[in-house]
Order: sequence, then C-alpha cells, then structure tokens
Amino acid sequence: MTSRALPNSRHAGPAGQRGVALFVALIGMVILMLAGVALVRSVDTTTGVAGNLAFRQASIAPVNQAIEAAVDDLFTSRNVANLNADDLGHTYYASLQAGEKPNGVPVVLSGNYATMSAAYAAALLPAPYVDPLTGLEVRKVVERICDPAVIPAGGAPTYQFCDMLPPKVSQAGTDNKPGLGLLPIPNYRVTVRVDLPTANSVSLAQAFIRP
Repeated sequence: MTSRALPNSRHAGPAGQRGVALFVALIGMVILMLAGVALVRSVDTTTGVAGNLAFRQASIAPVNQAIEAAVDDLFTSRNVANLNADDLGHTYYASLQAGEKPNGVPVVLSGNYATMSAAYAAALLPAPYVDPLTGLEVRKVVERICDPAVIPAGGAPTYQFCDMLPPKVSQAGTDNKPGLGLLPIPNYRVTVRVDLPTANSVSLAQAFIRP
C-alpha cells in the first residue's frame, strides 16, 4: 500500500526554519550595532577627557605668567602708579567689580568666547596675549578687594577683605595710651582666563596677592 501526503499537511524541515534564522540574525545585528555605538561613544568621551587634561596642563604656564605680570605691575615695577584709581591699560580695577558670577569670575571674563570677547573689548581693556604656537589667548583682570564698609558714628571704619591680623597692629604704648594702629593691607584678586578658540576650550584661574 502506498501513502501520500495530504495537500494541507505541513512538514517541519530546513525550509520551515528559514524565517526564524533571519529573525535571530536581525536581532544579533541590532545588538552588535548597539555595542559598536557604545564603543564609539566611549572612545569619544575618553578622547575628550584626555584633551581637556592636556589643555589644562598647557594653560598652567600662561596662568602663572599672567599672575607674575600682575605682581610686577602692582609691586615690583609699579606700572600701576595709583592703586586708588582704575588703570585699564594694565587691566587693573581699584575696587571689586559689581555683577560678578557666582563662581567669582568678573563679568568681562565670563560667558562663552563670543560674549566674553565682546565684553572685554567694550571695557576698553588691552588686547589679549596670543601664543604664536598654540593659539592660546590669555586675558587677566586685577581687582583690589579691600573696600571700606559703613563708618559708624564716632567710630573707626571697618574694612572688608583686608589683612588686619597681628603682628602688624602693635599693642605696645606709652603713658597708658594704646599703640599705633597700622593701616590695613589690601588684598588683590587676579582672575586669568585662557581660551583656545579653535577647540572651544576655556580655563579659568584665580589668585589672591598682597604686598
């Protein structure tokens, strides 16, 4: 007796599994694609971090140079002749500037590169130093932050941000009179900004100096 398959019968064989294999292959390709994207993003992040660290290291020398220039202008060469008046030619302000950012950066050195460049130029400050090899742009602002506060009636003025600690104030005296009080020593804040416009990178540093 011979048998034959009915017209509506189905056989489970290689031909019937082709659709499942294609589905599994597509899932595998999606997984590999996601892994590749994650790897590329990881490499990009690592490269960005390495670039930021390199820029930070490269900006240390210009920052130190700008601070040394401020010390020279104020105390050594005394290019700023009158410390009680602004000297924009040497980026010096005789008082703490209003409107500084929460991180303590003056307005003329804050914001993105375009905003900062416009504010810096509008303040009539001198052109920044540009490194001929790297293209780094260095800007600095010096502010005297020893400002007298409200003078009480019949009393001596109290000063903010001044150095008045001993031993500069002598307690010695004669004839039961108190010793002579010395003038408070002001502090000066130097803010330095280093930009690399081609890489959209910026580094900010601050230092406090006093005579």
